[in-house]
Amino acid sequence: MAQELDGKVRFAWAFAEKDDAALFEKAQAFISRVRQDGALARVYDRYFGHIHRINHAGISDFLERIGSLLPHFRGEFVAAQEITGIDWRLLAALAYQESAWDPLATSPTGVRGIMMLTGDTADRLHVGNRLDPKQSIRAGAEYLADLIDQLPAEAKEPDRTWLGLAAYNLGQGHLNGARAIALGLKRDPSSWYEMKRVLPLLARAQYYNRLKSGRARGGEAVIMVENVRTFYDILSRFEPAYKQPAYARTILAIPPM
Repeated sequence: MAQELDGKVRFAWAFAEKDDAALFEKAQAFISRVRQDGALARVYDRYFGHIHRINHAGISDFLERIGSLLPHFRGEFVAAQEITGIDWRLLAALAYQESAWDPLATSPTGVRGIMMLTGDTADRLHVGNRLDPKQSIRAGAEYLADLIDQLPAEAKEPDRTWLGLAAYNLGQGHLNGARAIALGLKRDPSSWYEMKRVLPLLARAQYYNRLKSGRARGGEAVIMVENVRTFYDILSRFEPAYKQPAYARTILAIPPM
């Protein structure tokens, strides 16, 4: 019996010819059930749902910059992991998505630096110069750790981290607004699989008019998180993990996929 996931990847279960009719029927029933209840779609999304958003040119650029730019900042990302417990490769993936590892990056909205911090966030985290990569990376890591800490206990890894990344893009208030929308739609606000479908609703008046936080470009947050997931997967394959000292906090422990 063979089952296709996306028309390209095939998985086959083999059964002996004799006395396996009952097992074969149970296997068929299992496949049918996980298709109908969404479990198969969730598993597929967990491991493969984010990998098609960046084209080959984008991946090639990223691989080239791992060799040319990342060595200049690797020590700062590792130092930020020592402070926050967040895998330095995830922080590097976030920084690449934000600025392509350009410490002088500035957006039209006024966010600046390698971690693209707002002025308010920089002030709150005592950053004197957002264009200093050491200060920016430390503050960005602390900000992400704080956002993750604010999520309710029922949000488990890795969803907890993906939701924290969405809050890094949107702000905690907008993420909380999206979580309220999810509850109203009877979706799980602690599941990234569910929330990535809810967040784009923040741009629709029928939803954001009910929220204190107002309108937000939730679809952009979804793209940002999925891109970070891809960059993190790549870095997890090409860059070694940093062994966390015993005294440091542990915020994130997601095994490479």
